[in-house]
Amino acid sequence: MLKNKINKTIEVSALAAILLLICFCQVGLAAGSSVSVSPQTITASQGDVFSIDIIVDPAGNEVYGAQYELYFDKNILKATSQDQGTFLGHDGSDTIEVTNNIDNDIGKIDYGETRIGDPETVGGVSEKGVLASITFEVIGSGTSEIKLKAMLADSSAQQIDAVVNNGTCNVEGAGDVSTSTTPAGQTPEKEGLPGFGAFCSVIGLIVATLLVVKKD
Repeated sequence: MLKNKINKTIEVSALAAILLLICFCQVGLAAGSSVSVSPQTITASQGDVFSIDIIVDPAGNEVYGAQYELYFDKNILKATSQDQGTFLGHDGSDTIEVTNNIDNDIGKIDYGETRIGDPETVGGVSEKGVLASITFEVIGSGTSEIKLKAMLADSSAQQIDAVVNNGTCNVEGAGDVSTSTTPAGQTPEKEGLPGFGAFCSVIGLIVATLLVVKKD
């Protein structure tokens, strides 16, 4: 009887440990920072003009700088403008655009921005917001994936892990929409960093700011 009681205690303890582990895993997934295309699914007709927002959700982390590369089908979409959002400067802090470039010849957009000033005083942003807004003109037919590669950094110039949520534009009459949103129940994959030069532009500026502050 004592043996059965011990075995039951062990089983209950093991079950409790498993449940606790599951809870920790769920909390970890929920707490991850993200960079997303919004809306994630666009349905349009040839000749239409539409805009998307690049949304950053720090999920509790403090973001000091952010940068992304965005890819699209140059035969279907033409980017006409890219405008700074309010994410990094929503509290009145000064920011600077490190890069803001559209290349319709290859279907690629670059954007980078960082807060400026003493990082220890200014700190980072922990509230969700719009990093930038992009306007497209539909010039062809078909379905174009709107794919991101993004990097977030804190005030110490350390990279913040983040997942990306891509988007899709389907031109009416070209078939069904095929979204690139991660199916329910699956974890979005962490995309690779932007190109080496893009990565250095934001991180390098933060490091330079830190060096100037320490020197003063």
